[in-house]
Amino acid sequence: MKKRITWKAGAFIVIELESGLFTVAQMIASAIMRFYDIKSDKDEWEDVSWPEVKPLFQVFVGTVVQRDLGIRKIAIESIASLHDNINPYWIKPYTSMDALHYNATSNSFPFLGGKLIDLGIGNDRETTTAPVLKHDLSVSKDRETIELYELTNMWGSHDLNDRLVRYFNTGINRDDLKFEVFPGIWVDREKLRPLTRRLPEPLR
Repeated sequence: MKKRITWKAGAFIVIELESGLFTVAQMIASAIMRFYDIKSDKDEWEDVSWPEVKPLFQVFVGTVVQRDLGIRKIAIESIASLHDNINPYWIKPYTSMDALHYNATSNSFPFLGGKLIDLGIGNDRETTTAPVLKHDLSVSKDRETIELYELTNMWGSHDLNDRLVRYFNTGINRDDLKFEVFPGIWVDREKLRPLTRRLPEPLR
């Protein structure tokens, strides 16, 4: 039986994926976890040169992630000081509550379009009240920004597992939810099917 992992900002944990791979993540601000570009087929890390390991992405996660995917905490002194500063910029998708920006019909996806927000150096601002750096991001004008920054939508253990496994197998590091939030962002949707569990089954 796995030991319960409690949240502690700055702590690193070992993540076990469904494919039998292991990787490492860091708990950042409340509910934000940063994942690293490293994998292993065993929970053994003694020979890793940690200063050379780069961050892969950071996302908001539910408690199910540490509960279902977390194995144990791990001390990594040599990497913590290298990446103390976390990215403060995020994309918050529009919903029907954003009447001036949610340009959709009754059959549209619940999240459509979005704005770039600043959660601050400590990522401790509320996503609902954070300063907006740019409204109405578009694929034609803001593709680089859309691809670079993560959505504020929460991740669970299944969709996160799928994203990490696909990255380690193919090198593709994406949030499939962006296919719906920003239609036309990528043209290889059919080639990637089935998509990750980030999307409802009919859209995968």
